[in-house]
Amino acid sequence: MNNVALCIVTTALVAVTGTRLHAQLTLLPAGPMIGTHAGNLVINGSFEDSVFGPGIAPGSAVRFWATGTSGTPTGTPIGWTGSGAPINYATWGRDGGGPPARLRNSDVLPDGGNALYFGNGQAAYTTTAPTFNPNGEVTFATPGTVGTAYPAPVVLTQTVNTHLAPAASYILSFWVSGESAGFASPGAWDGIFGLRVTNTAAGDPVRYFAAPSGGSALGMSHRFEFSFVPLNPLAPVTLEFINWGHFNLSPWGMGGTTELVLDDVIVNPVPSPAPVALFGLLGLAAGRRRR
Repeated sequence: MNNVALCIVTTALVAVTGTRLHAQLTLLPAGPMIGTHAGNLVINGSFEDSVFGPGIAPGSAVRFWATGTSGTPTGTPIGWTGSGAPINYATWGRDGGGPPARLRNSDVLPDGGNALYFGNGQAAYTTTAPTFNPNGEVTFATPGTVGTAYPAPVVLTQTVNTHLAPAASYILSFWVSGESAGFASPGAWDGIFGLRVTNTAAGDPVRYFAAPSGGSALGMSHRFEFSFVPLNPLAPVTLEFINWGHFNLSPWGMGGTTELVLDDVIVNPVPSPAPVALFGLLGLAAGRRRR
């Protein structure tokens, strides 16, 4: 059996026998959308459903969704939990009428008529210089702190029951834009938001990504997609989106940033190959060996 055939068969065996890959959260290259609304494990991933009815009327903008806000009226989309400090003005819905639907002058929303804006003021900071990578991830050359002078960032969470839909791996997909990104505001820098997916890496670390400003290579909006494998396949994962606010990056030779607008959150199980496919691969490998 040659090395190529061995690799094919070994991969199939891993999938069929249920032996799991190392747990991970891997950012995938940009390209055609992989995640699908069919089979989405996320509840209300496009923020259309609420206790107030199916969505929010266009132009009304909106309810303040991050619990703790001093803004009114309040309400959080079904399936999600939101939190923040009293200063936060994180809003849910759409504004400016439509179609097309936008929120806070974001790019056009990709699915449905509502999105979430993570407004949290001008007090966000980093203690070391950020690097905005071409793939949309934000990294730091030296350890530092990302935070806000307010009592808390704006945080959105949902626990996703991946353990009830067993799979060798899963796809996480979501769309982001930024405040005023739909109009490519001159001088605006991409924002920075945090993503934590629990049960995919030891210590449940936060990773940092860019919220498009409309003035960078990411354009007016961007879809992030990841492959992940839970550390414990018998437990769920929790999605956590974090926004500290508008950053002042002038200490690092940059400027003020936009803030996150989020929509269309998807988690799909990736099916394992069926046993019949394994038998076909074994036959192919055996045939190659005979030749």
